[in-house]
Amino acid sequence: MRIVSLLPSATDIVVALGAADDLVGVSHSCSGDWDHLPKLTSTWVDTGASAADIDEQVTTASRPLYQLDIEALERLKPDVVISQSLCDVCAVPAGDVREAVLTLSSTPHLIDLSPDGLDDVPLCFRQVGDGINRRSEASRLERRWHDTFATYRNRHADKDLRLVFLDWLDPPFVAGHWVPEMVEWLGVTNLLGVARKPSFKATWDTINASQPDVLIAACCGFGVEQAELENIPVACPVIHLDGHLHFSRPSPALMPSLEMLAQTIESFCSKPRQPTRLAS
Repeated sequence: MRIVSLLPSATDIVVALGAADDLVGVSHSCSGDWDHLPKLTSTWVDTGASAADIDEQVTTASRPLYQLDIEALERLKPDVVISQSLCDVCAVPAGDVREAVLTLSSTPHLIDLSPDGLDDVPLCFRQVGDGINRRSEASRLERRWHDTFATYRNRHADKDLRLVFLDWLDPPFVAGHWVPEMVEWLGVTNLLGVARKPSFKATWDTINASQPDVLIAACCGFGVEQAELENIPVACPVIHLDGHLHFSRPSPALMPSLEMLAQTIESFCSKPRQPTRLAS
């Protein structure tokens, strides 16, 4: 089977199902281990710019953010193409992929992933498993997912911790979809974020007014070093985590990410906590 993955989370799933060797093409965001494979997507957005500059590029864009190399896709003759319809800012829109797939001579099967929250992620395992003939592997992966999450259920319920989680910093965006569920799963009070809904733009005044004990910043597409360059005007401690590797990908990557989040909170709570909440 010849598989093309057009987003990192889909690549994660394919690999977790034991089909890494069947990948023949990936997205430009699938770097590192996949640099030897053709990149089927590209973007004109300067991803090395500051958060504010990237936001300006995206919000004022008069053309699509991503391009799909249809000629290269035709040459690869895929049996399966995996895309997404969750976020047009994160990857090639599903409608564009669907139109492209209809033109291909290999007539591949298109798998469209759209996980709004945590419960949807193992459903994506099944979706991909069905599409690439890895059903038993998908069932095993789904069991591992549920076992992992059960291990961390209410891990920090005794901490009385109030947390704001941002996935962009300039302007600040409060993380949505599966991230609020991960925070609440650990027994921590998640402020502002709405589970199963997209991230939304907020103000620093609103964030400070929610009186968090700690703010976690894990910027979508950013590593820790890039995010740490941003100014964060909040009256509480700030912890930077890697958004690209750990929280932007609704895939098996969320299992070690939950463990890392639990460890991060444990480490924060083990230190003397200074009163930093603003007066109401």
